[in-house]
Amino acid sequence: MMAGIGATAVLFDMDGTISDSLDCIAGALRLMAADLGLPEPDLSDVTTFMGPPMTDTVRWITGFTDQADIERAAGLYRDHHDELEYLVSVYPGVVELICDLHDAGIALGLATSKRIRIARRWLDDYHLSGEFDAVAGAAETHAGADKAGIIADALSQLEAKRLDTSHPVMVGDRSHDIDGAAAHGIDTIYVEWGYGTPAEAATAAYRAHDVAELRALLLG
Repeated sequence: MMAGIGATAVLFDMDGTISDSLDCIAGALRLMAADLGLPEPDLSDVTTFMGPPMTDTVRWITGFTDQADIERAAGLYRDHHDELEYLVSVYPGVVELICDLHDAGIALGLATSKRIRIARRWLDDYHLSGEFDAVAGAAETHAGADKAGIIADALSQLEAKRLDTSHPVMVGDRSHDIDGAAAHGIDTIYVEWGYGTPAEAATAAYRAHDVAELRALLLG
């Protein structure tokens, strides 16, 4: 059996780690482009839009350079994302693992670039709101905030509750998670069921092929 890494606090990404939101996000981007009279975007490579800050994705799809135009397009995306939330699902076994981590006394934080309002609603839907000690995400009008800043917010919330953050670890599926955590000297467990690439996985301290391997790393 794989030995646990002794994490005292675990920060979870959401998209591609807890939830499969590919159809929701891709659908919202296609509808946004249609609203703007733009050609349907090529979303065949999920790494181009699953993980990067959403304002970067909007800029890439629209070609807009003016910030006001980018925000207008992002607003259309957010509206369609809200309409398509029913397409989101949770990865099997992740909810049970989070509950077991909470029961084991490990501090838990959500660190997502998703809008915090949406993140909290999804946690409610997954019956996980009571399991997380910290929830950090993007402001309503700025989905796609810097991941290092979001991780800093999650850690600050945990520390404010005097929880043990002496050995935190990040769990995520993209380089943004790995780099954002590294900015704080935190290792990342890269989960292979998400939207990242082998090249991104190579920079992570740990890899988990499935939830069973993630459980072994976190709980031993």
